[in-house]
Amino acid sequence: MSQKHVFNDPTGLVLKALAGAVAQNPALRLHPPSKSVYTPTRAAARVALVSGGGAGHEPAHAGYTGRGMLAASVSGDLFASPSAHQVLAAIQLAAAAQESHDILLVVNNYTGDRLNFGLAAERARALPAERARALPAPASAAGGGGLRVETVVVADDVALCDRPGLVGARGLAGNILVCKLLGAAAESGLALAPLKRLGDAVASGALASVGVGLAHCHVPGRKTASADKDGDGDGDGDGERIADGECELGLGLHNEPGVRRMRVGAAEDLVAAMLEQITSSTARRARAAGEDAAESRRFVEDGDEVVLYVNNLGGVSQLEMCAVVDAAVTQLATSNIHPARVLCATYMTSLNAPGFSLSLLNLSAAHRALARGGGAPDDGPALTPAALLALLDAPTEATSWSGVAHSWPARGARRTNSAEDAEALLARFASPEDGGAPENLKGRPEEKGAGWAALGVRPERVAGALRAACAAVFEAEPEMTRFDTVVGDGDCGETFVAGAKAVEKALDDGDGGALDAQKLAPGAFVARVAEVCVGAMGGTSGALFGLYLTALSNALSASSTETPPVEGAPQRALHALAAHTPARPGDRTLVDALHPFCAALARGDGLAAAVGAARAGAEGTRGMRARLGRATYVGDGAGGDGEGGLPPDPGAWGVAAILEGLERGLGAAAAAAAAAAAA
Repeated sequence: MSQKHVFNDPTGLVLKALAGAVAQNPALRLHPPSKSVYTPTRAAARVALVSGGGAGHEPAHAGYTGRGMLAASVSGDLFASPSAHQVLAAIQLAAAAQESHDILLVVNNYTGDRLNFGLAAERARALPAERARALPAPASAAGGGGLRVETVVVADDVALCDRPGLVGARGLAGNILVCKLLGAAAESGLALAPLKRLGDAVASGALASVGVGLAHCHVPGRKTASADKDGDGDGDGDGERIADGECELGLGLHNEPGVRRMRVGAAEDLVAAMLEQITSSTARRARAAGEDAAESRRFVEDGDEVVLYVNNLGGVSQLEMCAVVDAAVTQLATSNIHPARVLCATYMTSLNAPGFSLSLLNLSAAHRALARGGGAPDDGPALTPAALLALLDAPTEATSWSGVAHSWPARGARRTNSAEDAEALLARFASPEDGGAPENLKGRPEEKGAGWAALGVRPERVAGALRAACAAVFEAEPEMTRFDTVVGDGDCGETFVAGAKAVEKALDDGDGGALDAQKLAPGAFVARVAEVCVGAMGGTSGALFGLYLTALSNALSASSTETPPVEGAPQRALHALAAHTPARPGDRTLVDALHPFCAALARGDGLAAAVGAARAGAEGTRGMRARLGRATYVGDGAGGDGEGGLPPDPGAWGVAAILEGLERGLGAAAAAAAAAAAA
């Protein structure tokens, strides 16, 4: 958890953040005195939705204000509920702008929020009739009082649901799901009473969430992280630091303690523990209440339609969040739960907390709850699971809502993500002959031997030479890693080793002649080596290898048997590489080893001299100032070479090692053949 902030003084920070949120959406306005964000133009909704809470949970709730979600939102200070006066101002702004007497509040279950939103609702209901009638009243307007205000309380945290108390479960990021459903339903014309019933059906048993934190968040301006032990949502308690290697399951939005602390092991195990908390929540809640047959209660029944909702608490990389989604989808599938929608974004944060929450919204359970409760004539269309999904998919002008609305499979269908589908598409570009090699690389059988002969290489010796090159890479890796730790990110040696291991595996597997020089012409063989290296190496080095080897393959394939390609093909490949990279000799890159090698071959100096030139080129990068890559950010005196200067370029060092290995391998094979012939 970082304690560094761009704004270290929290004074005025909340208003600045709200102004920034409004700046992103031209349909919004800010009322600074009440810290309220609202939509000034009337929407189609008969009911105006209002929500909010303490700051520090951005983008909630200003980011969810806009047509199709909230008519107004209100913010308190950092981790502090807005006052009743602020909430009342937000209610009045929503009512006046939307010309509606009907207001629905969506409130997270924290003591401060419940009290202040509750007091504001009472005051709104008690507005003098003449002030309420100042609104252009719709047909459903109140007859002789103030505004008609209802409240939906979101208490989706199930981490502590088997420990019932007077306050009840906390509200987590599920609040935003409720706002989306109710906002879309209001936009469709649903009246206040059925809208509240929908909110209660979702929030009172169909929505379950659990969070986890690797550390507490840090509040700008405070010396240390703090936790909210009293549960009032203001984050004023003294937090006990989460130890390294631990996480807190069930951590709240304000650093409130969770259900337990546990070692951070495999991410899949953590996700499984969180989902178990959710799927067992109905049984645990029933057991805590002493209900009969509690163990048979399930949060998700067979055939239920559910939504998986994954929320970043603010400090987890998107890379990891997507991996969390994959783990959750995989875990749910083992229980035959296949979400109809999968949502993942930074919906409701806890400042910079390194953690996330998982939620399941059981659409079928919400539908059953609505059916049990009956409905008034103005309930509108039946809110089936499909209709609820349509509400989630409905468009909104709120800038922070994230979710794909199209291309989801029909109910009961399962998404397919088969590798075979992709391979079938890629196969359209491959030839059915010669293992799928492109036409220009196949070579007729009678050309294969001639091509290798023109190179002066016997095809049966090529595999041994490649293995020797791989061995040279393994031997050089510690030096390459040491050099790259000084001038780069330390992974150059690992990248070269990954390529060498992939080449060795291709040689071992055979794979129908994938790397069999006796079955492939030189150009086709080099093309296969390029594919193997690019697939395994990645990064800049992998791209450079792929470009050069592919260009070399093309040059070899274009060379005739009358013109030995060994003299010109490597140089032509280097020229082709130069079209894709600004790297030139003297720039401190692998080109510093590759260029002298190609030039020596083009002069006819022979393989041994060319390899020696490559080694000299690599040595020449020692102390050389870089003009490309990450090494450009390293000063001349970065050290790492015993004399205070820069070490050799690790890429050039690796290229020299590969070429030396190839030469040794070819020489050893020739010597063995000569010895066998002499015997």
